[in-house]
Amino acid sequence: TDVYDEFVEGIVDYAESIEVGPGLEDPDMGPHVSQGELDSTLEYVDVGVNEGATLETGGERLDGDGYDDGYFVSPAVFTDVDPDMRLFQEEIFGPVLAVTEVESFEEGVEVANNSEFGLSASVVTDDLDEAHEFVDRTESGVAKVNEKTTGLELHVPFGGLKDSSTNTYREQGDEGIAFFTQLKTVYLNT
Repeated sequence: TDVYDEFVEGIVDYAESIEVGPGLEDPDMGPHVSQGELDSTLEYVDVGVNEGATLETGGERLDGDGYDDGYFVSPAVFTDVDPDMRLFQEEIFGPVLAVTEVESFEEGVEVANNSEFGLSASVVTDDLDEAHEFVDRTESGVAKVNEKTTGLELHVPFGGLKDSSTNTYREQGDEGIAFFTQLKTVYLNT
Protein backbone atom coordinates (compact mmCIF):
# COMPACT_ATOMS: atom_id res chain seq x y z
CA THR A 1 0.00 0.00 0.00
CA ASP A 2 2.87 2.38 0.74
CA VAL A 3 4.32 1.75 -2.74
CA TYR A 4 0.87 2.14 -4.31
CA ASP A 5 0.15 5.42 -2.51
CA GLU A 6 3.59 6.80 -3.38
CA PHE A 7 3.15 5.75 -7.02
CA VAL A 8 -0.31 7.31 -7.29
CA GLU A 9 0.89 10.57 -5.76
CA GLY A 10 3.86 10.68 -8.13
CA ILE A 11 1.90 9.81 -11.27
CA VAL A 12 -0.84 12.34 -10.46
CA ASP A 13 1.78 15.05 -9.92
CA TYR A 14 3.41 14.07 -13.21
CA ALA A 15 0.10 14.09 -15.12
CA GLU A 16 -0.72 17.53 -13.75
CA SER A 17 2.69 18.83 -14.84
CA ILE A 18 2.27 17.75 -18.48
CA GLU A 19 2.14 20.79 -20.72
CA VAL A 20 -0.66 20.34 -23.26
CA GLY A 21 -0.66 22.52 -26.36
CA PRO A 22 -0.25 22.89 -30.12
CA GLY A 23 2.60 20.84 -31.54
CA LEU A 24 4.41 23.86 -32.96
CA GLU A 25 4.82 25.20 -29.43
CA ASP A 26 6.79 22.06 -28.38
CA PRO A 27 4.46 20.91 -25.59
CA ASP A 28 4.76 17.62 -23.69
CA MET A 29 1.48 16.48 -25.28
CA GLY A 30 -0.42 17.71 -28.30
CA PRO A 31 -4.05 17.35 -29.37
CA HIS A 32 -5.97 14.32 -30.55
CA VAL A 33 -6.00 13.94 -34.33
CA SER A 34 -9.78 14.30 -34.70
CA GLN A 35 -13.03 15.07 -32.92
CA GLY A 36 -13.83 11.35 -33.01
CA GLU A 37 -10.63 10.47 -31.14
CA LEU A 38 -11.28 13.19 -28.57
CA ASP A 39 -14.86 11.97 -28.12
CA SER A 40 -13.57 8.43 -27.58
CA THR A 41 -11.21 9.57 -24.83
CA LEU A 42 -13.89 11.66 -23.12
CA GLU A 43 -16.30 8.71 -23.35
CA TYR A 44 -13.78 6.51 -21.53
CA VAL A 45 -13.45 9.15 -18.82
CA ASP A 46 -17.24 9.00 -18.36
CA VAL A 47 -17.14 5.19 -18.39
CA GLY A 48 -14.50 5.15 -15.67
CA VAL A 49 -16.46 7.49 -13.43
CA ASN A 50 -19.72 5.61 -14.04
CA GLU A 51 -18.11 2.24 -13.26
CA GLY A 52 -16.86 3.52 -9.91
CA ALA A 53 -13.18 4.21 -10.56
CA THR A 54 -11.76 7.30 -8.89
CA LEU A 55 -10.74 10.10 -11.25
CA GLU A 56 -7.70 11.55 -9.50
CA THR A 57 -6.97 14.24 -12.08
CA GLY A 58 -7.62 15.35 -15.65
CA GLY A 59 -10.03 14.02 -18.20
CA GLU A 60 -11.46 17.40 -19.18
CA ARG A 61 -11.75 18.90 -22.63
CA LEU A 62 -9.43 21.89 -22.76
CA ASP A 63 -10.76 25.03 -24.44
CA GLY A 64 -9.96 28.72 -24.63
CA ASP A 65 -6.40 30.07 -24.37
CA GLY A 66 -5.23 28.50 -27.65
CA TYR A 67 -7.10 25.22 -27.26
CA ASP A 68 -10.11 26.11 -29.43
CA ASP A 69 -8.35 25.15 -32.67
CA GLY A 70 -7.69 21.54 -31.66
CA TYR A 71 -8.91 18.47 -29.85
CA PHE A 72 -7.21 18.87 -26.48
CA VAL A 73 -7.82 16.97 -23.25
CA SER A 74 -5.98 16.96 -19.95
CA PRO A 75 -4.29 13.64 -19.05
CA ALA A 76 -6.56 11.52 -16.86
CA VAL A 77 -5.43 9.26 -14.02
CA PHE A 78 -7.90 6.78 -12.51
CA THR A 79 -7.37 4.74 -9.35
CA ASP A 80 -9.51 2.01 -7.78
CA VAL A 81 -9.71 0.36 -11.20
CA ASP A 82 -11.00 -3.20 -10.96
CA PRO A 83 -9.76 -5.69 -13.59
CA ASP A 84 -13.36 -6.24 -14.71
CA MET A 85 -13.87 -2.56 -15.57
CA ARG A 86 -13.78 -1.36 -19.18
CA LEU A 87 -10.92 1.01 -18.31
CA PHE A 88 -8.85 -2.08 -17.56
CA GLN A 89 -10.17 -4.41 -20.25
CA GLU A 90 -10.19 -2.17 -23.34
CA GLU A 91 -7.47 -0.42 -25.30
CA ILE A 92 -7.74 3.34 -24.89
CA PHE A 93 -5.82 5.41 -27.42
CA GLY A 94 -5.79 8.61 -25.43
CA PRO A 95 -4.20 10.03 -22.27
CA VAL A 96 -6.11 7.87 -19.78
CA LEU A 97 -4.18 5.88 -17.17
CA ALA A 98 -5.95 3.17 -15.18
CA VAL A 99 -4.15 2.21 -11.96
CA THR A 100 -4.93 -1.15 -10.35
CA GLU A 101 -3.45 -2.06 -6.97
CA VAL A 102 -2.02 -5.57 -6.49
CA GLU A 103 -0.59 -7.18 -3.36
CA SER A 104 2.19 -9.31 -4.87
CA PHE A 105 4.31 -9.97 -7.95
CA GLU A 106 2.26 -13.09 -8.70
CA GLU A 107 -1.00 -11.15 -8.57
CA GLY A 108 0.56 -8.45 -10.73
CA VAL A 109 1.43 -10.90 -13.51
CA GLU A 110 -2.00 -12.52 -13.27
CA VAL A 111 -3.76 -9.15 -13.44
CA ALA A 112 -1.54 -7.94 -16.30
CA ASN A 113 -2.50 -11.01 -18.35
CA ASN A 114 -6.22 -10.73 -17.48
CA SER A 115 -7.19 -8.97 -20.70
CA GLU A 116 -8.00 -9.93 -24.25
CA PHE A 117 -5.38 -7.40 -25.33
CA GLY A 118 -1.61 -7.61 -25.13
CA LEU A 119 0.14 -4.76 -26.91
CA SER A 120 2.65 -3.66 -24.29
CA ALA A 121 3.40 -4.30 -20.62
CA SER A 122 5.89 -2.91 -18.15
CA VAL A 123 7.08 -3.71 -14.65
CA VAL A 124 8.95 -1.41 -12.28
CA THR A 125 11.34 -3.37 -10.08
CA ASP A 126 14.89 -3.51 -8.78
CA ASP A 127 14.80 -7.34 -8.70
CA LEU A 128 16.43 -8.65 -11.88
CA ASP A 129 15.02 -12.17 -11.42
CA GLU A 130 11.53 -10.71 -11.09
CA ALA A 131 12.11 -8.59 -14.19
CA HIS A 132 13.10 -11.62 -16.28
CA GLU A 133 10.16 -13.63 -14.97
CA PHE A 134 7.76 -10.81 -15.85
CA VAL A 135 9.18 -10.56 -19.37
CA ASP A 136 8.82 -14.33 -19.81
CA ARG A 137 5.31 -14.58 -18.40
CA THR A 138 3.60 -11.43 -19.62
CA GLU A 139 1.30 -11.98 -22.58
CA SER A 140 2.24 -8.94 -24.63
CA GLY A 141 4.05 -8.19 -27.85
CA VAL A 142 6.35 -5.72 -26.09
CA ALA A 143 7.63 -6.06 -22.53
CA LYS A 144 9.59 -3.36 -20.75
CA VAL A 145 11.36 -3.14 -17.40
CA ASN A 146 11.46 0.19 -15.57
CA GLU A 147 10.15 1.95 -18.68
CA LYS A 148 6.86 3.39 -19.90
CA THR A 149 4.82 1.13 -22.18
CA THR A 150 4.79 3.55 -25.11
CA GLY A 151 7.48 4.39 -27.60
CA LEU A 152 9.92 2.09 -29.35
CA GLU A 153 12.99 2.62 -31.42
CA LEU A 154 12.23 2.18 -35.10
CA HIS A 155 14.68 -0.69 -35.63
CA VAL A 156 12.90 -3.05 -33.20
CA PRO A 157 9.79 -5.09 -34.08
CA PHE A 158 6.48 -3.79 -32.74
CA GLY A 159 3.15 -5.58 -32.47
CA GLY A 160 0.79 -7.11 -29.97
CA LEU A 161 -0.56 -10.46 -28.89
CA LYS A 162 -4.12 -11.64 -28.43
CA ASP A 163 -6.52 -9.00 -29.89
CA SER A 164 -3.97 -6.16 -29.86
CA SER A 165 -2.53 -4.87 -33.08
CA THR A 166 -1.81 -8.07 -34.94
CA ASN A 167 -0.12 -11.23 -33.80
CA THR A 168 0.59 -12.36 -37.36
CA TYR A 169 3.35 -9.85 -38.07
CA ARG A 170 5.37 -7.11 -36.48
CA GLU A 171 5.61 -3.55 -37.69
CA GLN A 172 9.01 -1.87 -37.76
CA GLY A 173 12.48 -3.37 -37.82
CA ASP A 174 13.63 -6.37 -39.83
CA GLU A 175 10.40 -8.26 -39.00
CA GLY A 176 8.31 -5.49 -40.57
CA ILE A 177 10.39 -5.53 -43.72
CA ALA A 178 10.20 -9.34 -43.86
CA PHE A 179 6.40 -9.29 -43.66
CA PHE A 180 6.12 -7.01 -46.67
CA THR A 181 8.82 -8.82 -48.65
CA GLN A 182 7.99 -11.58 -51.09
CA LEU A 183 10.92 -13.88 -51.69
CA LYS A 184 11.56 -15.40 -55.08
CA THR A 185 14.36 -17.71 -56.12
CA VAL A 186 15.56 -16.99 -59.65
CA TYR A 187 17.95 -18.98 -61.82
CA LEU A 188 19.23 -17.08 -64.83
CA ASN A 189 21.48 -18.82 -67.31
CA THR A 190 22.69 -16.66 -70.15
